[in-house]
Amino acid sequence: MVVPDEVAVLFVQGRKPARVRCLLNGHVDFQCAIRPKGGGGFYINIGTPLRQQGKLVLGQKLHAEVKPDDSEFGRDVPEELQELLEMDQEGKRLFDGSLPSHQRAIIYYVAGAKSVQVRIDRAIMMINRLKVK
Repeated sequence: MVVPDEVAVLFVQGRKPARVRCLLNGHVDFQCAIRPKGGGGFYINIGTPLRQQGKLVLGQKLHAEVKPDDSEFGRDVPEELQELLEMDQEGKRLFDGSLPSHQRAIIYYVAGAKSVQVRIDRAIMMINRLKVK
């Protein structure tokens, strides 16, 4: 989705992506980044799950509300991962020392599980992987 320059400048500093929350057509709420395009301008990537959720089609006009994402990691941390990090000091230290993109990837992977047990298993697995490096 193309982001008009007059909107992008409210969030982006220079050419660095800015983390934001987006609401599409009044009902698809998600966290994302306003990213610079190679030839100038800015965009927000809308992946297949979001397109399916919002029943969006290529070329469709969208109404988007964009606001700053004030979450610590640019994604909402699943409760299971948050509790594990509170209990595992070494894991928290390694997680906090990871690149922001790696932190978001871990959060995204854990949050993607539908059942509580799978989120717990994924959180443990990902934190243990940090310890092996």
